[in-house]
Amino acid sequence: MPNTPPVIPLSLRKQDWAYRQLRERILTGRLTPGEQLSQEGLATELGISRGPLRDALSRLASEHLVVDRPHQKWMVADVSAADARDIYNGRAALESMLGAAATQASAARREACYGQLAELLDGQRAAAAAAADLTELRALDRRFHDAIYRLADMPASMAALNHLRAKSDRYIALYLADSGRAHTSLEEHAGILDALRAGEAEQSAALTRAHVLGGLGPLIGSLDREPANLTETP
Repeated sequence: MPNTPPVIPLSLRKQDWAYRQLRERILTGRLTPGEQLSQEGLATELGISRGPLRDALSRLASEHLVVDRPHQKWMVADVSAADARDIYNGRAALESMLGAAATQASAARREACYGQLAELLDGQRAAAAAAADLTELRALDRRFHDAIYRLADMPASMAALNHLRAKSDRYIALYLADSGRAHTSLEEHAGILDALRAGEAEQSAALTRAHVLGGLGPLIGSLDREPANLTETP
């Protein structure tokens, strides 16, 4: 009996829905690095024609998540240690800048943010103690940092950061499911919160940069242990 095509929400165009579906599969590792993508198979599975599917694939290609190889099938983009370093160094630069800028927000705005940050930190501690899954821990981590970065009022930098975050999420899902970083991150978050409260821009930048780059070493180590999915570039 043939599979029933999925129901596409009326609020979404077919190409937007296909983009979201495929992007989620890539970022969570359901579509693996180097995997070939059959347009016919995907169109049938998603219940759409090839036109919207090509639009979705082109959008994913602009984010470097898939590759269009001439005269061949589309392919999920490979991962590499060099790419991981590039992503994490870019994130570290942007996040340290945003963290520093947040300390320069008005005292009233920073004060209003402290309560929310303290609650988020408590939520992270509870989730870590309960051995919550990576998705929940990552969501709490992002909410904590976003609450700080909103104080910076730098929307263009936030847009650039979110693009890099999406790419780093793929590496985290594939290679850092059990990195042991949760408890270390809690300590680092507490230090970042103290720097924000004290209005110490340089300290906030330094702690934020170290926090971001703290995940890079375990990631590279994990990549080195998974050569089948790794493309090392000079």
